[in-house]
Amino acid sequence: MKVRVAAVQPSSLMGADEFRNAGRALEYVREAVEAGAQIVCFPEGYPGPYSGSLDSGGRLPDTPINMLRKQARELGIYIVAGCVEEAPDLPGCLRLAEKLIGPDGALIGNYYRIQPNHPVFNGYLMGGKTDIVPGEEFVVVETPLGKIGLLICSELFVPELARILMLKGADIIIAGGGGVHSPIRTKLTDTWQCVARARAAEDLVYVVVTQNIFREKTRGRTCIAGPEEMLGAREDPGLVIADLDMDRLYYLRTHFYDEEVLSPPEGEESVYKSRPGQNHDRRPEKYGDLVRPQPDAFDYRYMAQGKPWRREYEKIVNRPRPGLGGNEG
Repeated sequence: MKVRVAAVQPSSLMGADEFRNAGRALEYVREAVEAGAQIVCFPEGYPGPYSGSLDSGGRLPDTPINMLRKQARELGIYIVAGCVEEAPDLPGCLRLAEKLIGPDGALIGNYYRIQPNHPVFNGYLMGGKTDIVPGEEFVVVETPLGKIGLLICSELFVPELARILMLKGADIIIAGGGGVHSPIRTKLTDTWQCVARARAAEDLVYVVVTQNIFREKTRGRTCIAGPEEMLGAREDPGLVIADLDMDRLYYLRTHFYDEEVLSPPEGEESVYKSRPGQNHDRRPEKYGDLVRPQPDAFDYRYMAQGKPWRREYEKIVNRPRPGLGGNEG
Protein backbone atom coordinates (compact mmCIF):
# COMPACT_ATOMS: atom_id res chain seq x y z
CA MET A 1 0.00 0.00 0.00
CA LYS A 2 1.23 3.48 -0.88
CA VAL A 3 0.24 6.52 1.21
CA ARG A 4 0.67 9.97 -0.32
CA VAL A 5 1.66 12.67 2.17
CA ALA A 6 1.94 16.43 1.68
CA ALA A 7 4.23 18.39 4.02
CA VAL A 8 3.37 22.09 3.91
CA GLN A 9 6.05 24.77 4.30
CA PRO A 10 3.81 27.85 4.36
CA SER A 11 4.60 31.48 4.01
CA SER A 12 3.36 32.30 7.51
CA LEU A 13 2.12 35.48 9.15
CA MET A 14 2.57 36.55 12.76
CA GLY A 15 0.88 38.65 15.38
CA ALA A 16 -1.99 40.89 14.27
CA ASP A 17 -2.04 39.34 10.78
CA GLU A 18 -1.82 35.76 11.97
CA PHE A 19 -5.56 35.12 11.50
CA ARG A 20 -4.95 35.24 7.73
CA ASN A 21 -3.05 31.97 7.97
CA ALA A 22 -6.38 30.14 8.27
CA GLY A 23 -7.48 31.06 4.76
CA ARG A 24 -4.04 30.27 3.39
CA ALA A 25 -4.15 26.87 5.08
CA LEU A 26 -7.36 26.00 3.25
CA GLU A 27 -5.66 26.88 -0.03
CA TYR A 28 -2.67 24.69 0.77
CA VAL A 29 -4.99 21.78 1.54
CA ARG A 30 -6.77 22.16 -1.80
CA GLU A 31 -3.41 22.23 -3.60
CA ALA A 32 -2.27 19.12 -1.76
CA VAL A 33 -5.49 17.23 -2.52
CA GLU A 34 -5.17 18.13 -6.20
CA ALA A 35 -1.77 16.44 -6.05
CA GLY A 36 -3.38 13.32 -4.59
CA ALA A 37 -2.40 13.76 -0.94
CA GLN A 38 -4.21 11.66 1.66
CA ILE A 39 -2.49 13.30 4.65
CA VAL A 40 -1.68 17.03 4.80
CA CYS A 41 0.79 18.18 7.48
CA PHE A 42 1.22 21.75 8.73
CA PRO A 43 3.97 23.22 10.96
CA GLU A 44 3.99 23.99 14.67
CA GLY A 45 1.35 26.53 15.58
CA TYR A 46 -0.08 26.70 12.05
CA PRO A 47 -2.61 27.93 11.23
CA GLY A 48 -2.91 29.02 14.86
CA PRO A 49 -3.52 30.71 17.13
CA TYR A 50 0.21 30.83 17.88
CA SER A 51 1.92 34.23 18.11
CA GLY A 52 -1.32 36.22 17.82
CA SER A 53 -4.44 36.50 19.94
CA LEU A 54 -6.37 33.40 20.90
CA ASP A 55 -9.47 35.28 19.73
CA SER A 56 -9.69 36.38 16.06
CA GLY A 57 -12.04 39.20 17.04
CA GLY A 58 -14.75 38.01 14.68
CA ARG A 59 -12.45 38.10 11.64
CA LEU A 60 -12.83 34.35 11.11
CA PRO A 61 -16.07 32.33 10.91
CA ASP A 62 -14.65 29.76 13.35
CA THR A 63 -11.35 28.76 14.93
CA PRO A 64 -8.66 27.86 12.37
CA ILE A 65 -8.66 24.25 13.57
CA ASN A 66 -12.43 23.96 13.15
CA MET A 67 -12.15 25.47 9.66
CA LEU A 68 -9.70 22.69 8.78
CA ARG A 69 -11.95 20.08 10.38
CA LYS A 70 -14.75 21.15 8.06
CA GLN A 71 -12.46 20.97 5.05
CA ALA A 72 -11.14 17.53 6.03
CA ARG A 73 -14.72 16.28 6.17
CA GLU A 74 -15.56 17.80 2.78
CA LEU A 75 -12.46 16.34 1.11
CA GLY A 76 -12.19 13.06 3.03
CA ILE A 77 -8.54 13.50 4.07
CA TYR A 78 -6.36 13.57 7.17
CA ILE A 79 -4.89 16.88 8.33
CA VAL A 80 -2.29 17.61 11.00
CA ALA A 81 -2.34 21.21 12.25
CA GLY A 82 -1.04 23.23 15.19
CA CYS A 83 -2.21 25.83 17.71
CA VAL A 84 -1.82 27.00 21.29
CA GLU A 85 -4.59 26.62 23.84
CA GLU A 86 -5.16 27.88 27.35
CA ALA A 87 -4.09 25.48 30.08
CA PRO A 88 -7.26 24.79 32.08
CA ASP A 89 -5.50 24.19 35.40
CA LEU A 90 -2.92 27.01 35.27
CA PRO A 91 -4.25 30.52 34.53
CA GLY A 92 -2.02 32.50 32.21
CA CYS A 93 -0.28 29.39 30.92
CA LEU A 94 -0.71 27.67 27.56
CA ARG A 95 -0.38 24.28 25.92
CA LEU A 96 1.17 23.78 22.49
CA ALA A 97 -0.99 21.36 20.53
CA GLU A 98 -0.78 19.29 17.39
CA LYS A 99 -4.13 18.03 16.14
CA LEU A 100 -4.77 15.03 13.91
CA ILE A 101 -8.05 15.49 12.05
CA GLY A 102 -9.74 12.50 10.46
CA PRO A 103 -11.60 12.30 7.12
CA ASP A 104 -14.90 12.75 8.95
CA GLY A 105 -13.67 16.00 10.52
CA ALA A 106 -13.25 14.47 13.98
CA LEU A 107 -10.22 15.20 16.16
CA ILE A 108 -8.76 11.72 16.36
CA GLY A 109 -5.41 12.78 17.85
CA ASN A 110 -4.78 15.64 20.27
CA TYR A 111 -1.12 15.90 21.24
CA TYR A 112 0.31 18.41 23.69
CA ARG A 113 4.03 18.96 23.42
CA ILE A 114 5.70 16.85 26.11
CA GLN A 115 9.05 18.64 25.97
CA PRO A 116 8.37 22.32 25.17
CA ASN A 117 10.95 24.89 24.21
CA HIS A 118 12.37 26.93 27.05
CA PRO A 119 10.64 30.21 28.00
CA VAL A 120 12.98 32.66 26.23
CA PHE A 121 12.56 30.83 22.94
CA ASN A 122 8.82 30.40 23.51
CA GLY A 123 8.47 34.15 23.99
CA TYR A 124 10.40 34.80 20.79
CA LEU A 125 8.31 32.37 18.75
CA MET A 126 4.88 33.06 20.21
CA GLY A 127 4.69 36.81 20.64
CA GLY A 128 5.65 36.87 24.30
CA LYS A 129 3.92 33.67 25.41
CA THR A 130 6.57 32.08 27.63
CA ASP A 131 4.81 29.59 29.89
CA ILE A 132 3.95 26.41 27.98
CA VAL A 133 2.68 23.60 30.19
CA PRO A 134 4.11 20.24 29.08
CA GLY A 135 1.82 17.46 27.96
CA GLU A 136 2.01 14.05 29.58
CA GLU A 137 0.62 11.61 27.00
CA PHE A 138 2.12 10.17 23.82
CA VAL A 139 -0.25 10.02 20.87
CA VAL A 140 -0.26 7.23 18.29
CA VAL A 141 -3.43 6.87 16.25
CA GLU A 142 -4.34 3.81 14.22
CA THR A 143 -5.80 4.68 10.82
CA PRO A 144 -6.43 2.69 7.61
CA LEU A 145 -3.29 4.37 6.21
CA GLY A 146 -1.05 3.25 9.07
CA LYS A 147 -0.38 4.23 12.66
CA ILE A 148 0.43 7.93 12.98
CA GLY A 149 2.53 9.26 15.87
CA LEU A 150 2.81 12.95 16.72
CA LEU A 151 5.73 15.06 17.92
CA ILE A 152 6.29 18.81 17.77
CA CYS A 153 9.37 20.48 16.30
CA SER A 154 12.65 19.89 18.18
CA GLU A 155 11.18 16.95 20.09
CA LEU A 156 12.52 15.06 17.07
CA PHE A 157 16.01 15.81 18.44
CA VAL A 158 15.18 13.63 21.46
CA PRO A 159 15.63 10.06 20.19
CA GLU A 160 13.82 8.57 23.17
CA LEU A 161 10.55 10.27 22.17
CA ALA A 162 10.60 8.91 18.62
CA ARG A 163 11.65 5.49 19.90
CA ILE A 164 8.66 5.36 22.25
CA LEU A 165 6.32 6.21 19.38
CA MET A 166 7.87 3.38 17.36
CA LEU A 167 7.43 0.99 20.29
CA LYS A 168 3.79 2.05 20.44
CA GLY A 169 3.46 1.01 16.81
CA ALA A 170 3.89 4.25 14.85
CA ASP A 171 4.55 3.82 11.13
CA ILE A 172 4.62 7.55 10.43
CA ILE A 173 5.94 10.24 12.80
CA ILE A 174 4.75 13.76 12.00
CA ALA A 175 6.81 16.48 13.68
CA GLY A 176 5.36 19.89 12.88
CA GLY A 177 8.19 22.42 13.15
CA GLY A 178 8.32 26.10 14.08
CA GLY A 179 10.59 28.57 12.33
CA VAL A 180 12.30 31.86 13.19
CA HIS A 181 11.10 35.31 12.12
CA SER A 182 14.38 37.22 12.37
CA PRO A 183 18.10 36.49 11.95
CA ILE A 184 19.44 34.45 14.87
CA ARG A 185 22.68 32.55 15.42
CA THR A 186 21.55 29.06 14.48
CA LYS A 187 21.38 27.65 10.96
CA LEU A 188 19.92 24.18 11.29
CA THR A 189 18.45 23.12 7.95
CA ASP A 190 21.12 20.48 7.28
CA THR A 191 21.06 19.29 10.89
CA TRP A 192 17.26 19.03 10.87
CA GLN A 193 17.26 16.89 7.76
CA CYS A 194 20.05 14.73 9.19
CA VAL A 195 18.00 14.19 12.37
CA ALA A 196 14.89 13.31 10.36
CA ARG A 197 16.84 10.70 8.40
CA ALA A 198 18.41 9.33 11.57
CA ARG A 199 15.06 8.90 13.35
CA ALA A 200 13.61 7.22 10.24
CA ALA A 201 16.54 4.83 9.87
CA GLU A 202 16.99 3.89 13.52
CA ASP A 203 13.28 3.33 14.18
CA LEU A 204 12.21 2.13 10.72
CA VAL A 205 9.47 4.74 10.40
CA TYR A 206 8.59 7.53 7.99
CA VAL A 207 9.29 11.00 9.38
CA VAL A 208 7.54 14.17 8.21
CA VAL A 209 9.10 17.53 9.14
CA THR A 210 7.55 20.93 8.39
CA GLN A 211 8.46 24.57 9.04
CA ASN A 212 6.94 28.05 8.95
CA ILE A 213 8.60 30.52 6.59
CA PHE A 214 8.14 33.94 8.20
CA ARG A 215 10.47 36.00 6.03
CA GLU A 216 12.05 36.00 2.59
CA LYS A 217 15.35 34.23 1.97
CA THR A 218 14.80 31.86 4.89
CA ARG A 219 16.23 28.44 4.16
CA GLY A 220 13.45 26.02 5.05
CA ARG A 221 13.88 22.46 6.29
CA THR A 222 10.63 20.72 5.34
CA CYS A 223 11.27 17.12 4.36
CA ILE A 224 9.85 13.62 4.27
CA ALA A 225 12.36 10.97 5.31
CA GLY A 226 12.11 7.23 4.90
CA PRO A 227 14.19 4.49 6.52
CA GLU A 228 16.19 4.06 3.32
CA GLU A 229 16.38 7.54 1.81
CA MET A 230 15.13 11.09 1.84
CA LEU A 231 11.90 11.08 -0.16
CA GLY A 232 11.54 14.82 -0.64
CA ALA A 233 12.69 18.19 0.71
CA ARG A 234 12.48 21.88 -0.09
CA GLU A 235 13.80 25.18 1.25
CA ASP A 236 11.22 27.63 -0.14
CA PRO A 237 7.49 27.96 0.65
CA GLY A 238 5.30 25.25 -0.84
CA LEU A 239 4.55 21.55 -0.64
CA VAL A 240 6.68 18.43 -0.41
CA ILE A 241 4.79 15.41 -1.75
CA ALA A 242 5.95 11.84 -1.23
CA ASP A 243 4.54 8.33 -1.44
CA LEU A 244 5.18 6.17 1.63
CA ASP A 245 5.52 2.47 0.82
CA MET A 246 3.91 0.73 3.77
CA ASP A 247 4.58 -2.76 2.39
CA ARG A 248 8.29 -1.99 2.18
CA LEU A 249 8.20 -0.70 5.75
CA TYR A 250 6.53 -3.91 6.92
CA TYR A 251 9.20 -6.00 5.19
CA LEU A 252 12.07 -4.05 6.75
CA ARG A 253 10.50 -4.42 10.18
CA THR A 254 9.91 -8.17 9.93
CA HIS A 255 13.32 -9.35 8.68
CA PHE A 256 16.86 -9.46 9.97
CA TYR A 257 20.03 -10.08 7.96
CA ASP A 258 18.94 -13.41 6.53
CA GLU A 259 20.14 -15.53 3.60
CA GLU A 260 18.21 -13.37 1.11
CA VAL A 261 19.66 -10.09 2.36
CA LEU A 262 23.17 -11.60 2.41
CA SER A 263 22.95 -12.86 -1.18
CA PRO A 264 24.18 -10.85 -4.21
CA PRO A 265 21.61 -8.27 -5.38
CA GLU A 266 19.62 -8.93 -8.54
CA GLY A 267 19.08 -5.36 -9.71
CA GLU A 268 18.58 -2.11 -7.83
CA GLU A 269 15.11 -3.10 -6.58
CA SER A 270 16.65 -5.89 -4.49
CA VAL A 271 19.04 -3.56 -2.65
CA TYR A 272 18.28 -2.59 0.96
CA LYS A 273 19.42 0.86 2.11
CA SER A 274 18.51 0.40 5.77
CA ARG A 275 19.19 -2.31 8.32
CA PRO A 276 16.24 -4.74 8.32
CA GLY A 277 14.97 -5.54 11.80
CA GLN A 278 16.67 -2.50 13.35
CA ASN A 279 13.50 -1.81 15.35
CA HIS A 280 14.00 -5.16 17.16
CA ASP A 281 17.71 -4.69 17.96
CA ARG A 282 17.27 -3.60 21.56
CA ARG A 283 18.47 -4.51 25.08
CA PRO A 284 16.09 -2.56 27.35
CA GLU A 285 17.66 -4.03 30.50
CA LYS A 286 20.76 -1.92 29.74
CA TYR A 287 18.96 1.42 29.36
CA GLY A 288 18.45 2.30 33.03
CA ASP A 289 20.56 5.46 32.80
CA LEU A 290 18.04 6.91 30.36
CA VAL A 291 15.38 7.15 33.06
CA ARG A 292 17.55 8.33 35.95
CA PRO A 293 16.95 12.02 36.74
CA GLN A 294 19.92 14.29 36.08
CA PRO A 295 20.46 17.30 38.36
CA ASP A 296 20.68 19.80 35.51
CA ALA A 297 17.54 18.64 33.66
CA PHE A 298 15.13 21.47 32.90
CA ASP A 299 11.95 21.24 34.99
CA TYR A 300 9.19 21.77 32.44
CA ARG A 301 6.57 22.14 35.16
CA TYR A 302 8.27 25.06 36.90
CA MET A 303 5.09 27.14 36.65
CA ALA A 304 2.97 24.51 38.41
CA GLN A 305 5.46 24.50 41.27
CA GLY A 306 5.68 28.27 41.56
CA LYS A 307 9.30 28.36 40.41
CA PRO A 308 10.79 31.22 38.36
CA TRP A 309 11.97 29.87 35.03
CA ARG A 310 15.22 31.82 35.33
CA ARG A 311 16.25 29.39 38.07
CA GLU A 312 16.04 26.55 35.57
CA TYR A 313 18.33 28.43 33.20
CA GLU A 314 20.82 29.03 36.00
CA LYS A 315 21.13 25.29 36.61
CA ILE A 316 22.51 24.89 33.09
CA VAL A 317 24.84 27.88 33.31
CA ASN A 318 26.24 26.70 36.62
CA ARG A 319 26.62 23.08 35.53
CA PRO A 320 27.39 23.07 31.82
CA ARG A 321 28.64 19.49 31.56
CA PRO A 322 25.85 16.91 31.30
CA GLY A 323 25.93 13.96 33.59
CA LEU A 324 23.76 11.83 35.82
CA GLY A 325 25.27 12.83 39.13
CA GLY A 326 28.11 14.68 40.83
CA ASN A 327 30.62 17.04 39.26
CA GLU A 328 32.65 15.59 36.43
CA GLY A 329 35.63 17.86 37.14
